[in-house]
Amino acid sequence: MNNRQISLLNSQFFISFILAITLSISFLLTYDEKQKLLNDKRLFTDNSSRYINLFNRILFLLILIYNLYINYEQYNLEKQKKSNLAPFRQQIYAAFFNLIAAIIVLYVVYESLYTNDDIAPIENTI
Repeated sequence: MNNRQISLLNSQFFISFILAITLSISFLLTYDEKQKLLNDKRLFTDNSSRYINLFNRILFLLILIYNLYINYEQYNLEKQKKSNLAPFRQQIYAAFFNLIAAIIVLYVVYESLYTNDDIAPIENTI
């Protein structure tokens, strides 16, 4: 294993850690929405939950962009080794489609930011 592969693995570890943070935020937003429906004490106000959700979606989009970059770099490393590239191409395609989905979700969250539409119950999970 060369230094570049180790660097890519370290990068994957880092984005996995950040992904765990986004999942935790999603959990808190979902819990807050449940509390709202039960008329119990909430963690966030409606306005702050919308901004936290927007922040979480932007963070998730950045994770996916970085993931696409890592997959592309891994593809290039395997290309130099003359490995079977099909699985690496498929990883890039999957990362690209995930990126498109995240952009659409971010757009929906942004569009509902200043409306009374409450998409939080259906939008928090990743």
